[in-house]
Amino acid sequence: MLNDIEIKSYVEKKQIISENYDELSLTPNGYDLRIEDIKPGNKIMSNHVFFVSTYEKLNLPDNITGSLFIKSRYSRKGIFSSFGFVDAGFKGNLTLTFYNAGDDIAFKKYEKIAQIVFYQINTPEKNYENRSGNYQNSSGMNLK
Repeated sequence: MLNDIEIKSYVEKKQIISENYDELSLTPNGYDLRIEDIKPGNKIMSNHVFFVSTYEKLNLPDNITGSLFIKSRYSRKGIFSSFGFVDAGFKGNLTLTFYNAGDDIAFKKYEKIAQIVFYQINTPEKNYENRSGNYQNSSGMNLK
C-alpha cells in the first residue's frame, strides 16, 4: 500500500492522479476522491440509485492498482456502494454507483465521496488498456 509520501511522488510525475489533485484530499494511506457530476441530480431521494463521476482524473501506471471505499460518513447515513479494484494502467475519470437506503440527501460538487487506496503490484503481462480497456480515457460521467 502506498503512503502519502509515495502518492505525492507519483503525482509530481503526473501519475496516479493526473488532473485536479488537491493535497487536502490526501490521507496517510490514500486519497479522497471528489464529486464532479451526479446523476440524476444533487438531491438524491431515499431508495434511489445514483451515479457520481470523479473530479480527479486518474493515470495509473502499469504497476499500480487502486481499491475504492465509500467515505464512512455516507455509509452511516445509509448510502451503499460496491466497489472493486481500479485496474493497473487505467486512465480517466471514474463513474461510481451508489444506492441511498437512508433519508433524502443533497450532495455538493467537489464534495469528498470515496477514498482510493493504491497498491504496487508486479507489472502484469497486459495492463487494463490491453486487457479490455472498456472505460480507458473516460471523461466525465460514463454510463455505457
